[in-house]
Amino acid sequence: MYIPEHFKETNPEHISTLIKDYPFGTLVTAPNSVPFASHLPFLFEPENGKLLGHMARANPQWQHLVADRIVLAVFQGPHAYVSPSWYSSPGVPTWNYAVVHLYGKPRLIEDESELAALIARLTKTHESHMPSP
Repeated sequence: MYIPEHFKETNPEHISTLIKDYPFGTLVTAPNSVPFASHLPFLFEPENGKLLGHMARANPQWQHLVADRIVLAVFQGPHAYVSPSWYSSPGVPTWNYAVVHLYGKPRLIEDESELAALIARLTKTHESHMPSP
């Protein structure tokens, strides 16, 4: 992703906050150089740099998660259109946004108890943010 230096965010706390506030990310793999994306809920553990998520076995992307391949997870935060009419000098239309790109090597969770604990944690975390009925 192209990021002009003056817009680059390097503060780990700001990055972690965006992922926590917008945990529905996009996981991108590229088997045979063809991009494949899945939109998934995640948990981020900034203290150890782990990103945790779950996808259905029916999703063929899980087969792309080979330990030596790099994957990309994208988290989009708030965004808004910026009109050129807002500039005092001629400008171009643009977009103001916050996004985090994380690259890493995946690890499949095969252990049933570890998987069950992850699903319970994902459920508890994301249900705690649901509005009351």
